[in-house]
Order: sequence, then C-alpha cells, then structure tokens
Amino acid sequence: MKVIVVGAGPGALSDFTGRATDAVKEADIVLTSDRLAQPLKQLNGNVRILGVMDTAAFINDKAGEDMKICVCASGDTGFYSIASTLAKKIDPAIDLEFISGIGSLAYFAAKVKMGYEDMKLVSLHGKDKSIVPYVCYNERVFTLTGGSIKAHDIIKSLREAGLSNVTLYIGEKLSMEEERIVKGSPAELADAVFDDLTVMIIENKDYVNRYVTLKDGDFVRGKSPMTKEAVRNLSVSALEIEPADIVYDIGAGTGSVTCAMALKACESMVYALEKEDYAVNLVKENMEKTGARNIIIRQAAAPDGIAAFPAADKVFIGGSTGNLKGIIETILARNDKVVFVITAVTLETISQSVDVLKTLGMEMDITCANISQAQKLGRYNLMKAENPVYIIKGAKTFEK
Repeated sequence: MKVIVVGAGPGALSDFTGRATDAVKEADIVLTSDRLAQPLKQLNGNVRILGVMDTAAFINDKAGEDMKICVCASGDTGFYSIASTLAKKIDPAIDLEFISGIGSLAYFAAKVKMGYEDMKLVSLHGKDKSIVPYVCYNERVFTLTGGSIKAHDIIKSLREAGLSNVTLYIGEKLSMEEERIVKGSPAELADAVFDDLTVMIIENKDYVNRYVTLKDGDFVRGKSPMTKEAVRNLSVSALEIEPADIVYDIGAGTGSVTCAMALKACESMVYALEKEDYAVNLVKENMEKTGARNIIIRQAAAPDGIAAFPAADKVFIGGSTGNLKGIIETILARNDKVVFVITAVTLETISQSVDVLKTLGMEMDITCANISQAQKLGRYNLMKAENPVYIIKGAKTFEK
C-alpha cells in the first residue's frame, strides 16, 4: 500500500501543484473533507468524505491491500494540517509520503504583498484561547480562525484589550470565487462579519519586547504598596513561568508583579484579583503603561473570586488577608500541580505561610532576600538596606 497526503492549497484546483494533481489522478481512492470533495471529483471519480480519525482507521483496515490512497488536506501538510495526525495514527509499516501545497499563510502573504519570515504563527481554529497575548508581544501575527473563534470575535477581543492601534489584514474564502480581502483597524472593522474560512495578519507597531525587565520607574505607584524591583524579579523567576501557563496574582496591589508575569506568560493570560477599587484602577493604569494587556483584573476577595478564572498553573500571592489556607486549597482543588510563590515581610506571615504549606503536605523552597541599594550622599555612595523579604515557593512536588 502507498499513502500520499497532499497539501491541496486554499481549495481551488488552480492552486494545486503539479505533483499534487498527479497524485490525485493516479490514486485508487481519494479521501478528503466535504469542502474539497467537489473540486477533487474533477480529477478522480472515486472520492470519499471522511474525518481525520475515520481516515486513519480506513487506511489501517486496508493496510494489506495493493492500492494507492491519496489523502487531500487543505493548505500545506506542514502547517496545522491533518497530515501530522495521520502520521501518528496509521501503521508505521505503511509507505507514507507527504506532498506540500500552497498554505494559506503563503497565499495570503502574497496577496497583501508581505514576507512572513518574522511572523508569529497561531491557530485559533477550534481552540479556546486568546489572540491578545500574541499581539501584545509580536510585531506581526498570522492566525487561522474558525469554529468558536471567528475573525469578528478576534476583532472584538482586540478592542476590549485596548489594542486599537493595530492594523488588520483579513482574508476570507481564499482562492474561491467569493474571496474577500480587507484591511483596517479594529474600530473600522468593528461591525464586519466573517466566514469560518478566514485568516488574519495582525500588525502591531507598538508591540512590547517581552525580554526586557520592568523597572520600578515603569509603573504608576499610587497609594498601593509595590513589590520592589529586585524582589519582583526573584519572585517571578521562582515561579518559572512558561509562555502558555495560566497565572494568578492574588492581591495584585499596583500590578507590578502582574505585569512582570504577563511578559513571561506571553502566549496566555494572567488573572489578577484585587479587592480594593483604587488598586484595581492602578493595575489597569499599569497595564496601559507597560503594554502588558494579557491580564484580566477582577475586583474581588480571594478565594471567592477565583471561581471565575480557569485553573492555574502558577500563582503569586502577595496578599491573602488571612485566607491563605482557603486560597491555596481552592486553587489546588482544580490543579494539584500548581506552583505557588508567596512573599512575606512580617514574622506572622512567614509563620502562617510555612504552617499552611506544611499542613497541606507541600514541598517548600524558602529564600530570604536582604536587598541594599546605593544612595548618593555628596561625594559618596551609601548602601541603604531594605526590609528583608521572604520568598516562599511551594508545590506538591518540585520537578527535578
């Protein structure tokens, strides 16, 4: 048996490569999706519509037969394609070949006269995630849309996040007779509605460099206490935040730690809880000032406010107002692999934090940060000590 997976391009036969066309014509049977079936029937009379898993099952059932099967996938075989799934699901003894096609990225970039070597590539098709973090930290983002997240939903989320200065390039039903390509800002396209078969390039000239370290001077201070730069950096580092992690900030204060964590969670969202209304407004100011817009701030006390958030991977607790045990138990109930970092200045908070983590059977790593900063006094520099801060890291088990 020979199985050839063909990248069929955007969908029109005119965009098939020569090798793809030959593979379809020479196959004993062609397996594809409903959208591609009609044009493919012009090349081969034996076309069957099957889903991905049914396609894999069909191929495995025929494994011993002398036949050539062609599987046609939209776009290119290497970009969010069924090809990689099939490679994992079919019998490894089967002779498998991929033939690349013109993907929607290459086709659309050519249409809008752009190179794509520096674009961040994302798929929101059938996925429950936000485009906002990608747009915050990348100058240009290409995304597939469809399913529950369509192009107009993305436009709405960009407007809600305050990303009003971006430029949108939107391609609908590419290569088909109804092809539509539009350009505009989120405000200009606010009332537009788009089909499932839509791709987007989002250009953000004001994107944030996520590799920078935020300084104390980057924040509006207000009257909320702010975690100082050195302690903030140590605390965020201790959490070991990965780009796709869901992160909480409990007791957000000024939002300095919130924003610093948002730069690390650059493909996800940071969820902040703060009970004081003036502090909530301060967090919003600092989101605007730093450009860290992948943050959802909610005015509520913990643990009650946590229920509205998705399960966390990493949690910073800067203030618990005496509810530390309840907060940690509530979070662990949804994901027992969460890593916590708690900062403590008073002996009472240090004692409570250690007792709670011990009671809950968690491993701990405790660092005492004694920070001194140089101050200019005339011709001399005098080291001025800050209050010692304990950075307490806890988890059910630490990954080795």
